Amino acid sequence: MTRLAKPALIVFVLMMYVLPLAMVLYGAFRTAAPGLPGALTLAGFAEAFSDRRTYETLGSSLWLAVMTGIGATGLAVVFAWIVSRTNAALRKVITPLMVVVLATPPLFFSLSWNLLGTPEFGLLNQLLGSIGLPGDLVSVGGGWGTWFVLSLKVCSLGYFILIGPFLAMDRRLEEASLISGASRLGTFARINVPVMAPAVLGVFIINFIIGLIAFEIPLIVGRAGGFEVLSTQIYAFVTNETPPNYAAASALALLFVVAVVVLVAIKWRLLDRRQFTTVSGKGAKPEPWDIGRWTWACNGFVAGYALLAFVLPVVQIVLGSLQPLFGVNDFSLTNYEALFADPVVLPALGNTLVLALVGGLLAVAISLLLGVVGRHGSIRMRRTLELATWLPWAAHGIILGLGLVWAFLTVPFLRGLFGTVWIVLIGLIIASTPVASRTVDAALAQVGKELEESARVSGASQLRTSLGIVTRLILPACGAAWLITGIQIAGNLEVPILLSLPTNETVAVMVFQFNSQGQTTQAAALFCIVLAAAAAGGLLHLAIRGVARSVAHLKIGEAKSWRLSPSEA
Repeated sequence: MTRLAKPALIVFVLMMYVLPLAMVLYGAFRTAAPGLPGALTLAGFAEAFSDRRTYETLGSSLWLAVMTGIGATGLAVVFAWIVSRTNAALRKVITPLMVVVLATPPLFFSLSWNLLGTPEFGLLNQLLGSIGLPGDLVSVGGGWGTWFVLSLKVCSLGYFILIGPFLAMDRRLEEASLISGASRLGTFARINVPVMAPAVLGVFIINFIIGLIAFEIPLIVGRAGGFEVLSTQIYAFVTNETPPNYAAASALALLFVVAVVVLVAIKWRLLDRRQFTTVSGKGAKPEPWDIGRWTWACNGFVAGYALLAFVLPVVQIVLGSLQPLFGVNDFSLTNYEALFADPVVLPALGNTLVLALVGGLLAVAISLLLGVVGRHGSIRMRRTLELATWLPWAAHGIILGLGLVWAFLTVPFLRGLFGTVWIVLIGLIIASTPVASRTVDAALAQVGKELEESARVSGASQLRTSLGIVTRLILPACGAAWLITGIQIAGNLEVPILLSLPTNETVAVMVFQFNSQGQTTQAAALFCIVLAAAAAGGLLHLAIRGVARSVAHLKIGEAKSWRLSPSEA
């Protein structure tokens, strides 16, 4: 890296990933709204923490965080164990299913389960009513429903963190337990869980943080049952008060940031410690266990999760989109006709498409740049860049949006961008960087440095080596990261709900508005359009990869034929 490039990269990282957090800290001590003259004060803290609702929502947030940590981590452990240790037939379905769940925005789970759990009219209650059970047996509104839906969504991230350590665990520990007379279940409880304790505890902390800062699911599912958390109170300070109480909102957001940074630091230490306790040599590669009659239980568990996390929500969204009024089974395309006739919807669809494509591409490109620089930089540089890509996760969602409001209305040369689609794009790029970086970093780790060293010995520059060898090798992974990031951007509500104006609204904001106004079937129809576009993108990605693989095989075949032709002659 040149002498000028390094300072430029540092400034870029500070502006993109550190400035929003710094502005939350700044805003918590201000007397005036963003962009207006004011003084430094502690009034925001006094107002926020003298409000009785703060302590009620703090208790609710802590409860949700603990329960999400328990529920989502438990699901992740079970699925990782099924994939790595059992011969259950459906174990091969788990990883693709988790990819879909991870890529699907929380807004989808919020809207679909809000409809599924509607008394009498929700699909789940109708199915239960058809077998003689009460038609209002299931109601997801409130705290327990929020926890249930959030756990279904969040466990996918924990699964991908745990599956590697589970696959790398030394099988000899389990064999010794079995030889000693322990059962498979006893071995899992006494060997697998204790050995994996650092990694499992690290995943628990991650899920705890997600539960603590969750916004979309509590906003839609929780509020329906009167369940409020700190993130929804921050939103209320900004949107429900006149004028918006930015100081109190920033004070609560700062509490979030401090808690999350401390928990992330603890998580890193725990995940660093797990490597020397679970991994042995290549000879310890685990073979599936024949779990006998428990196969049906494992298959049923996987099928039940697929039904609750994907099948039923998709079916409910589609059915709801075809109903003129929710619960009225007079199916038609009326909602779609109304949407395409609405002069506001088409621009929102266009905005969302551009933001998803451009934002996803730029997030992946930035992640690739930071990953390559960190790969060839010092340990301090690598850790600094890794921390930078994790910071948006600490300033997740509504907190990031609040920080960007302060930044773009306070910093003079940024003020002109406020109210434009550019601030929404920047916010979505920052918010999606953690997922894009994890995908790109995993792909970079698979590329041996000896390939780059060979190119450098042959006279290639560092830039040419990175573009010509590394980037080309990980293009499929970058394509997958672009798809996943684009889908998440399209369904992101937390950032545009604070940053967008009526002239640059996104589909996610319109879905929330439709749902808040009682137009749930139009909200379902609008989100179905997003799902259809995401499915088309996924199919296009698979088709491109298939064609590329076929072309590669064809070239290999031609090369082999060319080598054989002289001897045949």
